Amino acid sequence: MILLLPADISAVGLRAGDMAWRPYAATEYYQWKESIPQASNFLSESGPRYALGLAYSNFTNVRRGALIELDARIYNGSVAYDGNAFDLTASAPELKPFKTSTRYFGNTLELKAGYRFPLSPAGLLRAVDGRFSLGSDFWQRYIGSGSLTDGTPVQGYLETYHFLYAKAGLGLQLLTRGHGHNIHMGIKIPLRTWETIDFNTLGASVDLRPRARLSYYASWLIYPVLPQRSTFSLSLYFEQTRFSRSDTETFTFRSGGRTYRSAVYQPDSESTVTGLRGVWEF
Repeated sequence: MILLLPADISAVGLRAGDMAWRPYAATEYYQWKESIPQASNFLSESGPRYALGLAYSNFTNVRRGALIELDARIYNGSVAYDGNAFDLTASAPELKPFKTSTRYFGNTLELKAGYRFPLSPAGLLRAVDGRFSLGSDFWQRYIGSGSLTDGTPVQGYLETYHFLYAKAGLGLQLLTRGHGHNIHMGIKIPLRTWETIDFNTLGASVDLRPRARLSYYASWLIYPVLPQRSTFSLSLYFEQTRFSRSDTETFTFRSGGRTYRSAVYQPDSESTVTGLRGVWEF
């Protein structure tokens, strides 16, 4: 979350002039996990991703009143894939360990709103916020091709996700010697999810609808980070997104001159992002 706390937070009231632009850059550690009844560790991915974003908000005060922020970002990265491969042409496909890399590219757009309740200007805790957000997250996940340990080739494929989500949480504004602190935590739940698996080499694609599961998020922002540099802040953040198993969908494809019928579903899945973000204000 991109929430800046000024060094002087004793003012009261709310002014439209507090709206400001805040570009940011982030580096994050990404994890993706999938589990099925036969294998709780069916698939795992982990590795770095990078993001650029821009926020516009009035979150730079602790005056009583409404808060609003519009936050947009893009992200990209390549992570290690440790999972399983199987033969879609087999009547009872056997899971075989497979390692490769997965490329991610995506974007998010989030509208955040809330209300701020200032507290004593002399205490450690200066304000409390109630917050609510609506957002959209779209990403493409390309699982690379490779081979099994015995040399059998494995063909990669593309997955596309788009989901709408809601967040609700609590914000705490604190002031220590020379630094403001914004601690924000809450719950997140996907409202609607679209997933498409594109088996391009087979001439087939499948649409799936993973179900929502309750998730959690938190952030801790420190402002200002450097003396006399009140336009720069750092934020540590954690965000989880979880899905439950989708329904099974059947599809047909051709391979080796023959037509096959197969079925696929999205297992229980979970992504976890832990990141560090640098924010500038102008």
